[in-house]
Amino acid sequence: MLTIKITLETLKLIEEKYKDYITDRNIGYILFVAKFDGNIITVYDNNKKNYYKMTIQGQDPMSIAKLYSMDEKICPKKAKIEKESPYFIDVDNQIGSDEVGTGDFLGPIVVCSAFVNHETMKLIKEQGITDSKKLSDEKILEIVPALINKVYYISKVLTNDRYNNATNKGYNMNQIKAVLHNYCLVNLHKKMPYVQNVYVDKFCDEKLYYQYLSQSKEVEKHIVFKEKGETYFPSVALASCIARYLFLKEIATLNEKYKVKIPLGASAEVDKFAIEFIKKYGENEFLKICKSNFKNYQKIKEQEQEKFIGYYFENRFIFGIKYLPMVFNEVVLLSDYEINNIYSTFIKAPNKNSECMQIPIGYSLKENLPINLNIDNLFNISLK
Repeated sequence: MLTIKITLETLKLIEEKYKDYITDRNIGYILFVAKFDGNIITVYDNNKKNYYKMTIQGQDPMSIAKLYSMDEKICPKKAKIEKESPYFIDVDNQIGSDEVGTGDFLGPIVVCSAFVNHETMKLIKEQGITDSKKLSDEKILEIVPALINKVYYISKVLTNDRYNNATNKGYNMNQIKAVLHNYCLVNLHKKMPYVQNVYVDKFCDEKLYYQYLSQSKEVEKHIVFKEKGETYFPSVALASCIARYLFLKEIATLNEKYKVKIPLGASAEVDKFAIEFIKKYGENEFLKICKSNFKNYQKIKEQEQEKFIGYYFENRFIFGIKYLPMVFNEVVLLSDYEINNIYSTFIKAPNKNSECMQIPIGYSLKENLPINLNIDNLFNISLK
């Protein structure tokens, strides 16, 4: 990559010459980006207006620099030019932010903001940093440890219990992401106040993003939002990889704690794992590793409710099936008493009018009926 200075007249000449190859315009401080013949040129705005900066990436940046640079000494005969893959449209000083875990039913959300300069670009090239979604988990665990202590970044891990508390209070996913991104960007920009270019992988409308932050004391302004930002800006790609690495470390910690292997995503395989986990550890523990506003959770809850299968015999509810239902069988709605009976495993004392001793333990979520536990069932004895 080469960085050169060009005049306004040269800028207009370049813009006209490569007008059919311009892919992006007016992205933050970037005036335009042109891609041609395996090269990428990026022209930046300049408040002083006496010159403009242009970066050149590709197989032969020197030949392009010779045509347009203001500096006549830009082309020493023995100059060693480092060739880079023409991938990112901006390789200047920048801060970028990305998140991981928002599509996974299990595990936390991790947001990371990372700083990139020319020195960091060398690390990015050496380690093959790109969009974390294009790299395997094994590759992430291999390359990120080699650079994580050599770059500047701020990260935030939102655990599942805190995520569930937020959604129970009415926060939606994008609002949560906005708050997390803002936290990381504000704190990293304080360490790098001279950085002008700030990028975020776009996940909602810009106006809505700032509305989500209306109650925040400090808000990072002048952000460039770009969908698939990790393919345009190395800072977003770096943040994406670090966030993925930290996410995988969190998952490894949970695996060790519960002696399981947590599947990622939101597939049927994940639902199957969730059901087995609840059987072993209970729902309260499950809420510590899942996102309870996902459809997966509601589906699992419904499946659990469908397990109340049984029949009434002599005013008693007995789990199981006595006769196979037929299409012509009569269907009736259960009374509140019968529903309570099922929930509480209520048993009337045989051949007596008096009821067994009951302990009130709460109310059913769906019907809001009082739930009582038979003391005989609790202690496996009969108090008579």
